[in-house]
Amino acid sequence: MATTDKYDRQLRLWGASGQRALGNTMVVLLGSSACGTETLKNLVLPGVGSFLVVDDGDEASSSEAAAAAQGVQKCPELDPSMLQFGEQSSNFFLPAPSKVATGGDDGNNHKKLSKAAISCALLSELNPDVLGFHYTVPSLEGLDYTALLEKIKQGPPSDGSSSSAATTTTLPQKILVIAADQPSTVTLPLSYECHNRSIPLLVVRSYGLLGYARIQTATPYHCITEAKKSNRIPDLRLSAWPLFEGLKNVASTVSNLDEMDDTKDHSHVPFVIVLLQALDKWRGTVSAPFNPDPAVRPRYPESFQEKEDFRKLVKGMAKNNNEINFEEAIREAHLTWVDGRVSDEVKEVLDRVDEKEFFASAVKSEMDVEGSATSSVPAHVLQFQLLALALKRFLKQNDDYPPLEGKIPDMTSDTARFVALQEAYQKQAEQDRATICEIAKALLDECKQASNGCDLHVSIPSDNEIVTFCKNSRYLRILETRPLFAEYKVQDPASPTLSILKPTSFENIPNFDTIQADARDDLQSAMFDPYETDPIQTPLLWWIALRACDAFYDRHEHYPGKHEQELALESDANEVYKFMTQIATNLGLSECDFIKEHLLDSSKGKDLAREVVRYDEAEIHNIAAVVGGVASQEAVKLITGQYVPFDDTYVYNGIASTAGVYRF
Repeated sequence: MATTDKYDRQLRLWGASGQRALGNTMVVLLGSSACGTETLKNLVLPGVGSFLVVDDGDEASSSEAAAAAQGVQKCPELDPSMLQFGEQSSNFFLPAPSKVATGGDDGNNHKKLSKAAISCALLSELNPDVLGFHYTVPSLEGLDYTALLEKIKQGPPSDGSSSSAATTTTLPQKILVIAADQPSTVTLPLSYECHNRSIPLLVVRSYGLLGYARIQTATPYHCITEAKKSNRIPDLRLSAWPLFEGLKNVASTVSNLDEMDDTKDHSHVPFVIVLLQALDKWRGTVSAPFNPDPAVRPRYPESFQEKEDFRKLVKGMAKNNNEINFEEAIREAHLTWVDGRVSDEVKEVLDRVDEKEFFASAVKSEMDVEGSATSSVPAHVLQFQLLALALKRFLKQNDDYPPLEGKIPDMTSDTARFVALQEAYQKQAEQDRATICEIAKALLDECKQASNGCDLHVSIPSDNEIVTFCKNSRYLRILETRPLFAEYKVQDPASPTLSILKPTSFENIPNFDTIQADARDDLQSAMFDPYETDPIQTPLLWWIALRACDAFYDRHEHYPGKHEQELALESDANEVYKFMTQIATNLGLSECDFIKEHLLDSSKGKDLAREVVRYDEAEIHNIAAVVGGVASQEAVKLITGQYVPFDDTYVYNGIASTAGVYRF
C-alpha cells in the first residue's frame, strides 16, 4: 500500500476502511474493450489491490493456445512498441498488435502479445502499487467460468513477492467481476456463476453513441453500512423521553435563561440547552399540558401552528437580536420534534435478517472443515447480519432508538459547556456501543451452543467496525438486484442463448416475483418523466434498442449492421424493431401511452432501430470514458460498502448527453 499522502484526496471520501477494502480487492475484467479498460483504469488509479484481464486472442493460433495452457500470467514489461496507436484507434489502452523480444542472444526472437497482455501492461503503469495479471483464452464464449472463478476464490494470483504473499494469506480477498462489451453468450453464464458464488458483477457496454452499466449484486444482497447521506440530521435526541442522564446533567447547569443577567453568558448558552428550556416553557401553555409522570411521553410540537408558536417562543427568549445562539436555536428548532427512532427503511433492512437463517449460515459444516465447501453467505454479510441482529435486540430494549452517534454539530457556546455537552454525548454513545458489542457476543455464544461443536464462519467484529456500524445505524441500507440471466429470460424468453444454462438455473431465485413487480411499477412510473427537450431521446427507449441488438446477436451470432448493403441494413433494422416491440411487451410497457407513441409507432420505432443498426457495434472512446467513469464509481461503492449504488441499470444517451437509471 502506498503512503496516505498519495491517496489523501480519496481518503476524505471513503476513509481508511474504504481504502483497505479497495486494496484488498481483485477486479477481474473480461474483455479489454475501451469501456472495460476505462472502468479498470479508474480503479487502478485509486489503488485496487490487483486486477486480472481476461480476453481472447485476435485470431486462433498456436501461441494463443499455449498462452491459455499457461493460465494466468504476470504483467509483461512495458515495451515502446505498445505505444504505437493507429490513426483509427478507439482504445487508449489497446494499440495496434505489438511484438516484443522474448529472449535469445541476438534479440530477434519475437512473439505477438495478446490484447489482455498489452492492456495489462499499460494499465499497470498507472499505479505501481497495483498487481496486474492477464489471461488469454481461445474464446470467452467457451471459457469455463466455474473453474476460473473457483480458482480465483481459492487462491488469488500473486506476483511471487513476499509482501503480496503475506497480504494474500492474512486478508480475505474480495472479488469484483466486470464484463465489458460482451454478448449474451458470455454474460449469461458468467452472471449465473457469479450469482452462485456470491460475487458482484458489473456489466458495461459502449455501443456507438449509447452505453450502459448494469449492477448484479452478490447474493443474498449488498450491505451498505455507510450510506453517507448528504442531509444527515444531527443525532441530539431532544425528542427522546426520558433524556439520557448525561444530557440532563448538562442541561441542569443552566437553571433559568430568563433570570440570567449576564448578557455575555446568556449569548453563549448552547442552542441544545435553549431548546430544552423552551420545550419546558411551551409545555406549560394551555394547549400543551406537561405530564410530570416520567413513564409517560410528554407533548412535543406537532401541527404547523404549534411549531410556529414554538419558534416564536424561542425568539422571544432572546435578550436582543444579536444572540447567535438563539438564531441557531430557531434554525434547529425542528430537532425537538424530529423522531429519533429508526426509520421504516432501516426496519425493512432489519426485517430481512432472520436469526434462524443467520445461525444456519454462520455454522461451519463438516464439508467446510474439510475445505470442500464454504458458507453460501459471504463473511462480510454474515458480520453485517450479526450486528443487525444485535441492533434489533437493542431497539427492543430502547423504544426503537438506535445507538447514539456521539457527535454534536458546531454551535455558539462557551468552552466549558460545549466540552461538557460533547463528553456527555460521547459517553452515552460509548455505552450504547458497549451494549451492542455485548449483544453480538451473546448471539455468537447462542450460535456456538447450537452448532454442536462446529466452528463458525463469523467472529466478533473489530472495535472500529462496531463504531462505524453504530454511528451509521440510522441509515443502514441493502441493495438486491435480480440476476442478469433471470432478467434476460423475462425480456427475451425465446433467446437461443438461454439453452446454455441449465433449466434449474431459474429456480429458487430469491424475491424474484417481488423484484419483478417493483421493477415493472418503476418502469411505468419512469414513462411519466421522459426527456423534456426531445422525448425520443429518453434513455429507456435506447436501452430497449440495445437489448434488441442482443436479441439479434443471439439469433445470428453477429450484431446488426455487419453488411453494408442498403437492403441488408433495412432488413436488420426491421428485425431489430420486431425485437424492440417484443421486449417492450415483455417488460409490461405495451399499454403505456409514451411507449405507444414513441416506440410502438412503426415510423418512430424504426428510426430508433435504424440508428442502432448504423452503429454496427462501433466503439467510441469518449462514450466509453463516460460509461467507464460511472461504472468505476459504482464499483467503488460495491467494494467499500459505502454510498448507495444505483439500482440497477444506468443508461447513457450520448446523442443528447442525457442519462437515466432503471430497474429491470
